[in-house]
Amino acid sequence: MAIQQRAERTRQEILSAAARVFDGHGYERASLARIAGEARVTTGALVFHFATKADLATAVRGRARAVTRITVESACLSTEGVGGTAIDKLVIATHALIRLFETDPTARAGERLARELQLTDPGLSGDCPWRREVARLARYAEAEKALRPGVDATAVAALIGYVITGVELEMRGPNTAPAGESWPPEEPRTAENGALHGPAEQRLARIWALILPGLVHPAGRRHGA
Repeated sequence: MAIQQRAERTRQEILSAAARVFDGHGYERASLARIAGEARVTTGALVFHFATKADLATAVRGRARAVTRITVESACLSTEGVGGTAIDKLVIATHALIRLFETDPTARAGERLARELQLTDPGLSGDCPWRREVARLARYAEAEKALRPGVDATAVAALIGYVITGVELEMRGPNTAPAGESWPPEEPRTAENGALHGPAEQRLARIWALILPGLVHPAGRRHGA
């Protein structure tokens, strides 16, 4: 039992290290040796748990899907007791996602891997819990007649998806492309250096303030960003 527990701890440490490396360097520039060094294990120990970099990427994306799904579901549940509408839930869920992306390297790694690997496997685009939840809430908003006449739920979901992706990419700095370096190791992202918490959510709030009037039916406009 103790051996199994140690093996599971090592596996989880490798996954956390892989998430940090994928987040910071992208899929192509990540290597098993670099991930093993980040996890402080030998390459042989890493390969014992994950035979290939693709296996690691799949596992990290699985973790990321789980944490983003829990985040959006919890955010939506937080409005249940106060009669939150679908639009309220959309706003709250997107803010929760941005807070998650600001603080969780696994969630960020999942987003980066999804973008980069989608270039070789377009089918991965539908494998995203938060996008599915955004689409569901947009349909509910349409059913509640909360959207302006002529505003299509599918277009709303796509717009919000672009907004979230854009804000998440902007967190990575002005010189970051999906396949390039993210943050240099000598500048770790911490609350102390101002790279975490606050600015991204403020940008999202300003975006919501701009787009809500064009989306929401005037008779039901009571939603804050």
